[in-house]
Amino acid sequence: MVSVLKTKTHIFILLITIILLSACTETKQQTEQEIIPVRTIRVQTHDIVRTLEFTGTIQPWKKTNLGAQMPGTIRRIFVEPGDRVQKDDLLVQMDDAQLTQARVRYELAKLDYDRMKPLLEEGSIAPSQFDKIKGAYDAAKAGYELTLENTRIRAPFSGIISTKWMDEGEVFTLMPGPAGSPTILTLIQTDRVKIRVNIPESELTHIRNGLTALVTVDILPGKTYKGVISRIDPAIDPASRTFQAEIKLNNASGELRAGMFARAAVQTGNVQVVVVPRSVLIRQTGTNKFYGFVINQNTAERRRITPGQHIDDLIEIKDGLQAGEVVVIEGQYLLKNGTKVQIID
Repeated sequence: MVSVLKTKTHIFILLITIILLSACTETKQQTEQEIIPVRTIRVQTHDIVRTLEFTGTIQPWKKTNLGAQMPGTIRRIFVEPGDRVQKDDLLVQMDDAQLTQARVRYELAKLDYDRMKPLLEEGSIAPSQFDKIKGAYDAAKAGYELTLENTRIRAPFSGIISTKWMDEGEVFTLMPGPAGSPTILTLIQTDRVKIRVNIPESELTHIRNGLTALVTVDILPGKTYKGVISRIDPAIDPASRTFQAEIKLNNASGELRAGMFARAAVQTGNVQVVVVPRSVLIRQTGTNKFYGFVINQNTAERRRITPGQHIDDLIEIKDGLQAGEVVVIEGQYLLKNGTKVQIID
């Protein structure tokens, strides 16, 4: 009986020893596995030409909807969409019935005025009587000129007819139409064009009139157009926290068309920025956020990083890292916050 008890005791002690040895071995292996070899680099600074990139739509430099200030029948339209016109070219001839009446009133009033003016100079009529004649003459003249202007619609500037909203024989009214305001033709100026871009308020101090903008258009690959910032809106949109700026471009060739999607790179000047190799950054799955690992006393610290401009194989760091810090460039995908590391050459 005693022999059996001794045997069981020996077996129990053996099992405990095996368990303890196994636990020690596992702990040692786990400790060894937690020390991850990594390669690192120090965060540096770099002088760059600061470039801010924006997108926008090309718009004509000028755009106007042409119509009359009084209703009437459209007798002739002398242009079609796509036609180039010069300033003061006759574009539309309206019905001239009202013009004929206005001309008759003007001519009669002018006869009275011309007849009464010498009599006033001779003292044959009272000044008050002449004033009435002159008032009627001035009103008839203004009415005739206004009717003439609205009967013959001319181009206010040189440009291209972009849209024809009505046809000959239709009755023009002062009711809003498809163009918004009452319109017969739309005229645009495209020898110069503009792009309006939305700029974050954080970049307000970097944007000013006269800065160069290099513009590219997706459907015209390989071509770059030089423009300048010509206007900056004084107010910031409280909803989007952005402000608008206008980029002006010469377009004598006519290659840039209104409505084209464009990309603009605005050069704001030389600045010194924090940079790291692109391999430092890890994209957080399913997002557009980035992080990396900073090494401090052989321990990895996960750090959220805000990237900026790409500079060859480097990338600007707007936030998250400081010059002189040590960051991981190899082995970072094996790390988590607090992992022990061994820096290797």
